[in-house]
Amino acid sequence: MKQIYGFLKSQKTGIIIGFTVTGLLIIGSLIMNYFPEPYEGLSGEDITFFFNNPRPIHTWFYIMFVGFVMYGICIFFCTVDSLIRKVKARTGKIPLYGASIVHVGFLVTLVAHLIGGIWSESGMPITIGDTWVQAGDYELKVTGLATTSYPNGMPRKIKAQMKIRKDGEETSDTLGYNNPVLLDCGTKAFLLRNYGNMPNAVVLNIGGETRVLRIKDVFEINGSKVLLANLYLPPQFRMPVVQLVSEGKDGKYDQTYVRIGRQNAQNVMGENVIFEDIKSTPAVSVTPKENPSIPLTLVAIGCFSSGMLLVIFRTAYKMVRV
Repeated sequence: MKQIYGFLKSQKTGIIIGFTVTGLLIIGSLIMNYFPEPYEGLSGEDITFFFNNPRPIHTWFYIMFVGFVMYGICIFFCTVDSLIRKVKARTGKIPLYGASIVHVGFLVTLVAHLIGGIWSESGMPITIGDTWVQAGDYELKVTGLATTSYPNGMPRKIKAQMKIRKDGEETSDTLGYNNPVLLDCGTKAFLLRNYGNMPNAVVLNIGGETRVLRIKDVFEINGSKVLLANLYLPPQFRMPVVQLVSEGKDGKYDQTYVRIGRQNAQNVMGENVIFEDIKSTPAVSVTPKENPSIPLTLVAIGCFSSGMLLVIFRTAYKMVRV
């Protein structure tokens, strides 16, 4: 047992495993680059892909996974051994514990990656405009969109002002590339995919009266109810078209398609209906993502930061003493 313990807490063992894992990461990157077909469907840090789709070509990952487990065990025993020796020596100087705290940070990082790799999820893209859109327990909408571009027209910076609502409480945030909206202590994130303008209403002239209507709005023409069922845009049709559904005879419903433009007026329930214009609003397309490992990641950052500060403080103190 002593030999096993000595092997696991050895720095040489940790260094060998570390270089082995690094080499396997390089090999895996090259394999995925030259043979991308077996890795279709792999996204982000999801490691369940490799266990749900076992293949010989994934051998590098299985060996690397075992290597990471061994690396974590080595770090754990190295940290325990270091703390035991310091306690036995009755070391009271806090800076001497800096390296041990950094080791704890490494260990927490490995656990965080394991949890994130197994339980992190990415949802289907969601388009959000100026009306509330449900996304899990939250509702979101866009209140403003500001963009800047390079001289060649490529987007430089995108800032979407967002409103987030949950249980009646509203908060504000800014969404952009490399600046996701983070909720629930960072475990839930909304990543920006695309941005632009989204049609949110149409302008209809009904019997000489102009009305601004949204999709699924119900309005009246000569006392009869009419539903604005849909808006079709190219390439579905050659030009924008609205679909109107009205009550017909014998409990049936009549459908009328009205193309944009005054020359394309249609008679609906005895009135001329003209599709005059489309109203649009700034909108963004986002990908919702959940990663329960974020709190552990923050703990790891805290361990790294505090441990490195203690190590630097100790080194500086030694230099001053010399």
